[in-house]
Amino acid sequence: MSEEDGDEAAAADAVDGGPPSNEPVITDADKRRMQLLAAVPVGFALAAYAGQIFFAALIARAPLLLLSLNATDPILLGVAHQAPLWAFMAIGLARLFITDPFLYRLGYDYGPDAKAYLAAEFGPSSRVIRTMVWLEHWFPRAGWLLLFAVPGYPMCLLSGIARMRQLPFVVVNLAGTFTRLALVWWVADLFSGPLGAVIRFINRYSMPFTVAMFVLVALQTARNQQRAARAERSADGSP
Repeated sequence: MSEEDGDEAAAADAVDGGPPSNEPVITDADKRRMQLLAAVPVGFALAAYAGQIFFAALIARAPLLLLSLNATDPILLGVAHQAPLWAFMAIGLARLFITDPFLYRLGYDYGPDAKAYLAAEFGPSSRVIRTMVWLEHWFPRAGWLLLFAVPGYPMCLLSGIARMRQLPFVVVNLAGTFTRLALVWWVADLFSGPLGAVIRFINRYSMPFTVAMFVLVALQTARNQQRAARAERSADGSP
């Protein structure tokens, strides 16, 4: 859920030993532009943490605000039970798509260097980077199908790195996102009884749930930082 658990170290290589002669040099201007392009995805990843923490407090009282913060599948299911269809589809589509053009452009303009930059931001062992490594194997064979099925952070960046044309990227991405939302709405309607009972239970005990989610997010963040620190020490050859 922390988009999920938390939705970011190759620049150090250039400082330590300098890039090989056959690799492009990343200038300070390039780094600044990468930071600007990544600011929106990283910002929404942080917003997803807030949505995860305040899930119990918002799911019954302000479901559309919760959706604007975090649009992972469990929250989509809960919000679909609480919101009108038009609002769920409009806000859900905007929330899920808004970060994707920035990631696509980041990958398109900077290629593998963009992946290295996000590894430094999210941590080399983060779910985003692990997913990207897995998807890289299949992207040359089924890139458009994968983008339709999972139009998230890793696929959008890989679409840019593979230099997919912009219009097909937007069309396939939006089609996949719309289909995902429609499926979630259908499932939420199919299981409306159990979902309603779960939401009422969470709403009744919103304070303990909020405290528990805060602790969970704190533990996830600490674990990701430890993984990133271990990976950095390993890259540097430190014990």
